[in-house]
Amino acid sequence: IANKSMSDRPPDRPTLSPRFIFHPDWQEMPQPQRVFRGLAQLLGVGFLGSIIAWQLFGALSEAAGYENVLEAELAQWTMIEQLILVVVLAPVLEETIYRLPLQPTYRPGFLALAFVIGVVFFAGPYGLLFWTGIVLACASGVTAFNPELKARVQRWWSVNPRILIYASTLIFGLIHIVNFEVQWSIAALLVAPLAVSPQIWLGLMFTIARVRYGWWAALVLHATHNGLIWSISSLAG
Repeated sequence: IANKSMSDRPPDRPTLSPRFIFHPDWQEMPQPQRVFRGLAQLLGVGFLGSIIAWQLFGALSEAAGYENVLEAELAQWTMIEQLILVVVLAPVLEETIYRLPLQPTYRPGFLALAFVIGVVFFAGPYGLLFWTGIVLACASGVTAFNPELKARVQRWWSVNPRILIYASTLIFGLIHIVNFEVQWSIAALLVAPLAVSPQIWLGLMFTIARVRYGWWAALVLHATHNGLIWSISSLAG
């Protein structure tokens, strides 16, 4: 019986695979005890990939008018406040907004929560974004009370992980433009995805952790990465 159960187990998908980049899926890892090894791989590849992306596109971004002001903004806080903000608050908020809904089962409550938190913390100063977020939150909530509509959304959700994962990852990256002071021009608009390419790459690593291992795994990976970057920056400063 034991041999049969082992053979019936779905095959392990590698945590890191180029296939996920081009053909994202909802496949969870059937052996969650390997989570720490998988997260270590994602941490290393995410860190190195973000460094490479900045080396490739950093000079171009600066030439297009992007000036990174994140360190200057953090400098107004004490070290303890910076640690809480960077390692706790930012990962919790961002993982809830961008990756909590990313799972095989469509959960309208999770989607509505993500939209509401996004509105409260990121879209508040911008009227159009605020009302767009409210409308989307209400729309996702409506499906919870309409079984037929929820079933239709679930069918679409199940077969379109690429759209959802790409959209979430791209938005996660682009929102980090707030880390820059930008002299807006046509060149700056065209370069925007390259300026935040490190964050887009990292968002993909966090998404892999979310899909393969669960939301808590993505949160741990995000917090660990932020803590590593913050520690290096603090020691260098």
